[in-house]
Amino acid sequence: MARLPIESSQGTTVVLDGRELDYFGGCGYLGLAHHPRVVEALERGARRHGVSAGASRETTGNSRVHEALESDLARVLGCEAAILLPEGYTANFAAVQSLAEDHALALIDECSHPSLFDAARNAGLELVRVPHRDSAALRRALESCGARRAVLMTDSVFPSSAVIAPLAPWAELARSHALTLLVDDCHGTGVIGASGRGALEEAALGGEHVLLTSTLSKALGCYGGFVAGSRARIERVQRLSSVYVGSTPIPPALAEAGRVALEIAFGDRARIAQLRANIAVLRAGLVRLALADANADARLPVFSFELESAQRMQALERALRDEGLLAPWIRYPGGPPEGNFRIVVTAAHSRAQIERLLDALGRHLARPR
Repeated sequence: MARLPIESSQGTTVVLDGRELDYFGGCGYLGLAHHPRVVEALERGARRHGVSAGASRETTGNSRVHEALESDLARVLGCEAAILLPEGYTANFAAVQSLAEDHALALIDECSHPSLFDAARNAGLELVRVPHRDSAALRRALESCGARRAVLMTDSVFPSSAVIAPLAPWAELARSHALTLLVDDCHGTGVIGASGRGALEEAALGGEHVLLTSTLSKALGCYGGFVAGSRARIERVQRLSSVYVGSTPIPPALAEAGRVALEIAFGDRARIAQLRANIAVLRAGLVRLALADANADARLPVFSFELESAQRMQALERALRDEGLLAPWIRYPGGPPEGNFRIVVTAAHSRAQIERLLDALGRHLARPR
């Protein structure tokens, strides 16, 4: 399970060890990283701006395209404002730093991304792990906080288990207790919500008590992170976060590409609709093979499963690779100790690619062990 030395990528295919393989990994849910218009925007941006912003935005590293992308993000998500960070991990650091002045506790869903826990520790907040998606346990934890103000933190989507957080109940608890709800929407942006706009659309979230973090590097196919919320919240990030103030932003050329990716993703619903159609095909096949839970959320493009041993998973990954398919067997913090398969379908996959994967899985799993 060593790091894969991928030689080149075309989104749904990669070249590995000199062979082209159909690729079912990564997080490029909308298939935008290789979209011709996105790539052209990056090339134009590089000719205009070079390949680095060269300094913090609060010195000389700001550009009009950074500000335009922030405006685009706020408009698309239905927020008052957004602020860019170098990537999704640091977006959580910046958001939590902006809250540390008047929050003492961080109540975090125990299955959330490690960056939320790291961000809370970095900001000096006391951590309380809340049982996964358990609103009753969260309510009990709040009752024990006393006068100390807490921020509630959760991922919007838990891709490995194919479930969505109980966003509306948590938002109501935050509102009724005058607390802050911080939602990491990295796997939700471009995926959940009626038109794919993520957690805020999914649960009709909004208001001063909600702060969103997310990324441009997954469904949107680009690079960079951001924090979105009320104008007052975003001004606090700009003023109070040393991570924001002290870091070089994404290159302006990537901001140019991000603007085009947003336009393609949300200009109409065709790409979201194609993603959901592909999810349905792969999900139905994996359910038939007993590799997916029929009760899991049917909108999510990530499918995880384990076999009885690391040896069998390694053998299956090799057999699939021999047939020209890369379905990654991975180890990830918080995941199964022997690792698991993490199969991802995107809007760019063809029906033939999906059927080829399902056929190969069915044949190899049916063979005697």
